[in-house]
Amino acid sequence: MTQSDVPRYALTLFVNGASELSSRAITNARLLCERHLGGRYQLSVMDLRDEPGAAADSRVLAAPTLVRNRPLPVRRHVGDMAHTARVLKALGLPDAAAG
Repeated sequence: MTQSDVPRYALTLFVNGASELSSRAITNARLLCERHLGGRYQLSVMDLRDEPGAAADSRVLAAPTLVRNRPLPVRRHVGDMAHTARVLKALGLPDAAAG
């Protein structure tokens, strides 16, 4: 498999302010990406207090929400990202431990 064949992931984490829940979601999302996507991802963090229109644009109904924008189809997970297996399944991401 060549470098161009390796899937690249674009993810956006939507949080709401500097709460403990937001902080935990950011930490968990970063750890998940590093452990399971190992450099094959771009993670953006969007604070809905700073960008209130972003929720409507991305059809986000609650925060925190992690959205996998690429590869298509778009998939979402709502919560603090603490349950890694659930997040991986919901977003259709590879489980590095399984393979």
